[in-house]
Amino acid sequence: MDIVSADTITRAIMAAAGAAGTAAGRQAWEALQPVLRRALHRRGPAGELAAATTEVEPAGEPRVRELVGTVIEQDPEFAGQLSDWAREHAGTLNVAITYDQRQDHSRVSNTVSGDAKVQKLLQGRDFTGTINM
Repeated sequence: MDIVSADTITRAIMAAAGAAGTAAGRQAWEALQPVLRRALHRRGPAGELAAATTEVEPAGEPRVRELVGTVIEQDPEFAGQLSDWAREHAGTLNVAITYDQRQDHSRVSNTVSGDAKVQKLLQGRDFTGTINM
């Protein structure tokens, strides 16, 4: 499973808390609550994060970010649940999704060899946007 980055999850939590007065924000915040309630009784960073986000204020963002990062490293199940929530609500919260690159164990190997006569070549991985040649 691709885990959404700690930055994305933190920004989504903060955006949902800040937009709870709007219909979209309230819906995202209410969807997050069952995920947090399930984690509240866990020991360690998942329980701490659940407790810290019961009443999130802008000044609490550094602590939320720290706890999310720890959760991603130590509790893959809860990290997956937070990732699912963030992916589902990122659009309505206007949060860009980035992924935790530490969780990506794939490799790309691009080779041009022999008598290849290449005029235009694009090699790489995870391209986004328009590519003109």
